[in-house]
Amino acid sequence: MTLTQEQVDFFHENGYLILPRELDSGKVMELFGRTKELLSDFSLEDHPMTTFSTDETAHVGDDYFLGSSDKVRFFFEGDAFGVDGELLKPKEKAINKIGHSLHVHDSKFRDATVNGRNKAIAQALGISDARVLQSMIICKQPEIGGAVPSHQDSVFLYTDPPSAVGFWYALEDCTAENGALSFVPGSHKWAGISKRMVRTNGASGGTGFINIEGISTPREPASEEFVMPECPAGTLVIIHGSILHKSETNKSEKSRYAYTFHMIDGSCKYDNKNWLQIPPTDEGGANFTRLYDEA
Repeated sequence: MTLTQEQVDFFHENGYLILPRELDSGKVMELFGRTKELLSDFSLEDHPMTTFSTDETAHVGDDYFLGSSDKVRFFFEGDAFGVDGELLKPKEKAINKIGHSLHVHDSKFRDATVNGRNKAIAQALGISDARVLQSMIICKQPEIGGAVPSHQDSVFLYTDPPSAVGFWYALEDCTAENGALSFVPGSHKWAGISKRMVRTNGASGGTGFINIEGISTPREPASEEFVMPECPAGTLVIIHGSILHKSETNKSEKSRYAYTFHMIDGSCKYDNKNWLQIPPTDEGGANFTRLYDEA
């Protein structure tokens, strides 16, 4: 169930690893179907209509967002709304993502996260104390699925030293037309984590970015430096927390659903400046799901 040495070497050299057919068709349909149920069943009655964006100028620090770390909540695409704030799409086709605690509250996603295979992968990559701290469905809706600019996951899930690793499962075929992922191979080796997303004004405030002393801001890669691996449904992409990666706007008529979760190494420092804190404690991510203890 572990990775081959060739796969481990590829990950450490390039900063990502593609594992085709990691989920069989039955598992893909199970998770895809569960996603459809969640989108159908959530209510608009008391929803604050919060949108989500990784754009640093966007305000994502409201209570609905900050309180999602131990819940399952629904975040809209910005382009799902008209100029007067009215929803332009059916709610099922207007959600950007569902997060951030699917692996805790939903048995199907928990089984896809906390299992022997993922434990073996994490151990092969040298993660000594793997802790899952967030999980989500990324919908990338037809026609309005927003672009995600070049970024590094460790900016948002910071540890000292950086240790975040993403597990990204394609639940549909991911192509250039519907907003597939693209990476700058090897950028994790030269693009240091120069900033981090933090809570501002305490637990009740919003979010912002602070610079990390002594680390230079990485240059913005040219478009030709990015590669876009083929990711049919069932593919697992493992993503180093420091690699520069992005996805484009989905202008097609086909969605691009993916299930993703992130882990950190519990041997690294996780402090209470980070936006994601699991109540009732802020003490170094003590409440994050321990992969090795539970698989």
